[in-house]
Amino acid sequence: MRTLAKICAIAVVCLGVTGSGWARDHSSGNRSKVSPFRPGVVLSVPGTPLQFGMVSGPGPKRLKAEVTARVLANCPFRLAASFQGLTQVANRTAVIPPAQIAVTINSRDVPVGTNRVVVARGGPTPPGGANVLVTIEMEVKGASWCAAGQYGGNLTLTAMTGP
Repeated sequence: MRTLAKICAIAVVCLGVTGSGWARDHSSGNRSKVSPFRPGVVLSVPGTPLQFGMVSGPGPKRLKAEVTARVLANCPFRLAASFQGLTQVANRTAVIPPAQIAVTINSRDVPVGTNRVVVARGGPTPPGGANVLVTIEMEVKGASWCAAGQYGGNLTLTAMTGP
């Protein structure tokens, strides 16, 4: 019986050591890593909201904002974007109709909705990654007919492998 108990204790210790061998070392910071053996892309963007500015008065208004995305890839990659429209931040009931908004990202027309459009391409990046500038231009028509207040929208960036 003691022999069986010793074998079980040794098995538990061995399994515990094996399980802890898969733990990640977080002391090196929050750096994403891409496996050199499989194609992979990692995308990171600042967590702060983009500021386009104020819209007032009649006529179409052109707004512009820029963000720098950091891409780490071991193969050719594509960066796709979609923009889901503008909604009033305070009560989320006032929506600017998609027909009144024209969005251009890196000189590519992006339809308002969930359809993605490729806005940047690149090859394998250096081990530290590469910066990709994303320029968003928006034209709002008939802004004087919309409810006054602060509006926000969802810009979605997706990194994909492939040319």
